[in-house]
Amino acid sequence: MGVAPSVIKVGLLRDARFRDHETPPQHPERPQRLVTIEAVLEAAGLLERVIAINAVEASEEALRRVHTAAFLARLARADTAAQSRQVALDADTFVSAGSWRAARLASGGVLRAAERVAHGEIESAFCLPRPPGHHATGDRAMGFCLTNHIAVAAAQLFASGAADRLAVVDFDVHHGNGTQEIFWDEPRLLYVSLHQFPYYPGTGRLEETGRGAAAGTTINLPLPAGCGDGAYLQCFDEVILPALRRFQPSMLLISAGFDAHWRDPLAAQSLSGDGYRAIAQRLAYVAAELRAGQVYVLEGGYDLEAIAWATRHCLDVLLGNPPAADPVGLPPAAADRSEPDVTSLIERVRALGQLVPLRKAPA
Repeated sequence: MGVAPSVIKVGLLRDARFRDHETPPQHPERPQRLVTIEAVLEAAGLLERVIAINAVEASEEALRRVHTAAFLARLARADTAAQSRQVALDADTFVSAGSWRAARLASGGVLRAAERVAHGEIESAFCLPRPPGHHATGDRAMGFCLTNHIAVAAAQLFASGAADRLAVVDFDVHHGNGTQEIFWDEPRLLYVSLHQFPYYPGTGRLEETGRGAAAGTTINLPLPAGCGDGAYLQCFDEVILPALRRFQPSMLLISAGFDAHWRDPLAAQSLSGDGYRAIAQRLAYVAAELRAGQVYVLEGGYDLEAIAWATRHCLDVLLGNPPAADPVGLPPAAADRSEPDVTSLIERVRALGQLVPLRKAPA
């Protein structure tokens, strides 16, 4: 039997100041993303079922565990300039008057959520930050991202002794190059990404597996365009869940990008809301098996209705709620469409020997 929903403790990070990060007109990463998500959660009565997590700014020390001092200084200078005009860091990534504070709040809020899970105050959390984070490298803002929230949280958990093994599962349609780069040499962290390839940012090849003592602790599943629920769930069942069972992390940090949804304007995958719910169910199952906490962190996803309902489906799973009917539905003519076969890709992943050695299961 499952745990009664009334005793499940799920945190939710949200903060109106995340909306102060402004982007140019027509930019897909806009404040309305959070407005729409929160409206769907409120209409479903889910905001009354969660424990509020308040955002606090990440300290300089926490940020410098993953970002260079020179990079943080550049962001501070961009913030100063942005008080009078918006600053473009690259063709896609911008700093407005409220962006630098929003990014620090986002990293600090995700860290607070992860700490509360690590200390057993809550069982899981869903974080709704802006700007997103998984493309931010140690010394570069890119791909709409300024600071890398999951990396900040993971590094601090290691530093404080709150965790000795962590896993990042990244199902954003774009490869999380920043997270991979930051933990490239870190054997205590398993990074797993499935993403459309070739596609922005051009990283995430099968052969990118980590370095030195961390060899094999990066697992990339570069998927062709057109993959939907079946292909994604096959990757979870045959690669990701076995990898998590072997690595046995104490927490799953989940880069929850919903831009692999069939309605997303920036990608060409075909996941549905039902697919995201099935992914969340699989992650919840293996987390319970490992006695590991879960922290979801919103990354990409740019069709407003699609990301709002995908978020709701994942939060429903964390809360133990029954499935809700998804008004967005399945891709047109889904029954007549055949997905790319990912079996050979999975076989190539296995051939690389990336499933890291077993250690004794937690007592």
